Amino acid sequence: MTNPVPNIQTKEGQAQLRQMGIRVIPQPDEVSSPYWEAARRHELKIQRCGSCSAYQHPPASNCRCCQSADMRWTQLSGRGTVYTFVIDHRLMVPGFDAPYVVAQIRPEETDDDVVRITANIKECDLHDVHIGMAVEVFFEDVTEDVTLPQFRPAGRKP
Repeated sequence: MTNPVPNIQTKEGQAQLRQMGIRVIPQPDEVSSPYWEAARRHELKIQRCGSCSAYQHPPASNCRCCQSADMRWTQLSGRGTVYTFVIDHRLMVPGFDAPYVVAQIRPEETDDDVVRITANIKECDLHDVHIGMAVEVFFEDVTEDVTLPQFRPAGRKP
């Protein structure tokens, strides 16, 4: 008899996944793969419309503003501000063994509150994170093929 699949909605199920060494990693698709390929090179790139110049993230096939299919990948500085965040104490995602911060980052290049990058805030106390906090990107090599853009307080060096 095979073991049943752990229920990922319970702490027990998450503990089972951790014991199995399972960690959630991104699964790039046709639209998002350039984002993940850039991250693997330690570059932060998001889409920008070739027709109306609007930035866009998460990636999509067409521009959210003008519906053009002329989407280009543009390098960002990696600086931004925390738009919103949550501290997850439930540990419901495999690979996280302690409370962690999930934030939406507004890149400094964007001039609206629609474009946000979802990532973790690291290298600071969980309770120091706040809305409007200046942050900068760094890259975490998870596997040979997967690199995650993460953020830390601006000006902090590893």
